[in-house]
Amino acid sequence: MNKAELARRYLVFTTALFVSALGVSIITKSYMGTSPISGIPFVMSLNTPLSMGTYIFILNMALIALQMLMLGKKGIFENKMDLIMQIPVSVLFGFFIDLTMGLLNDFTPTIYLLKLTSLILGTAVLAIGICLEVVADVTMVSGEYTVQIASKRFSKEFGTVKIAFDISLVVIATIASLLLSGKIEGIREGTIIAALITGPFVRLFSPMFSFLLRWEKGKNTITDTPTAILPTHKVITIAREYGCGGHVIGRRIADELGIPFYDKELIKMVAKESGLSEKYVSQNEQHLSSSLLYQMVMQDYEAPLEKRLSGEDALFVAQSRVIRRLSSEGSCVIVGRCANFILQDNADAINIFLHADMKAKISRSILQYGLSPENAQNEIERINKSRQTHFYHFTGWRWDDMHHYHFTFDTGKIDTDTICQVVQSYYKTALPCVISYMR
Repeated sequence: MNKAELARRYLVFTTALFVSALGVSIITKSYMGTSPISGIPFVMSLNTPLSMGTYIFILNMALIALQMLMLGKKGIFENKMDLIMQIPVSVLFGFFIDLTMGLLNDFTPTIYLLKLTSLILGTAVLAIGICLEVVADVTMVSGEYTVQIASKRFSKEFGTVKIAFDISLVVIATIASLLLSGKIEGIREGTIIAALITGPFVRLFSPMFSFLLRWEKGKNTITDTPTAILPTHKVITIAREYGCGGHVIGRRIADELGIPFYDKELIKMVAKESGLSEKYVSQNEQHLSSSLLYQMVMQDYEAPLEKRLSGEDALFVAQSRVIRRLSSEGSCVIVGRCANFILQDNADAINIFLHADMKAKISRSILQYGLSPENAQNEIERINKSRQTHFYHFTGWRWDDMHHYHFTFDTGKIDTDTICQVVQSYYKTALPCVISYMR
């Protein structure tokens, strides 16, 4: 990225740190408990002269030392910039914690309902900060680097290590509190409540900040002027409701055009890219758990998606990279995987959506997919709901919004021959046109 984009990203990241610190401070001032990573600094600040922000910095320095111990000499050299960047981030975040705690000095809710309200408000503010941090995508806080390095060092799933890490912090904070004050401070029901609702808040707010991605890249501004026409490869993306024959239609289009076809073939490629097992990719690539408990312990929203926060986030990022790489290597047909969103900056992508009425989908599912007549409709509805939820979570777009597709076909009324002929005809006649911009 150029210097201007990098500067905009760091501006967003700095804002994210302040907003996150404000959220943590509001949660802390509710006196209903704080997050695991803030527990130790909060307990220490209550029982010693040093501030919570100072202890957050000290804790982060200890975590950096732990990271270096796990990395070894070679790893330290390879990750030296990530290690160094954590120091100013820790200083700034600690400063923002003390600043916001000072601003909220007179805020002391006494009624339980007000405490609960401030806890929820603080969690919402923290979620906004996390969304901004994801959008900035420049670095991570020390706690998340520690978990990431530990998961790689010991070959364990990120979510499993995150659970162990958080439990360890809570235990240490509890022991420190008992030793210093003779009672438990900082760890209460609010700790669990905040953990439960942070994920849903992030999911709710994330689409609202998509405009910042364009701003960071400097797109859609009045200074953008076309300067060159660059050749690109035509990629046909096929989004489809289950039971509409997307695989069969995609395969036939690719074969008759003589270009590669990718559907289940992507599973092995994505597994290699992400380091996840092929079984995990196959089971989770178009599924999103709605369990709040799962969000609490397996989803981590305190660092950018590009840094492998969780299995699902890592999977989506890996798929995106594979799809973009395939599109840069040559023309092809890609089925599903949010490909139309991932390739939205490719003006030569041809995006298709296949749909049909339930009767037609049931008929195809029974005859071609082997579903039982008794369970066909329920299975179709379950899979399509899962695809729709997955698509919206990662794109902020409605899956069935026709504005995101060049062609939509009702496969219950339009036969496969006609669909293939229309798409192939457009593919052969459409002129490539991608405009490069200078800023």
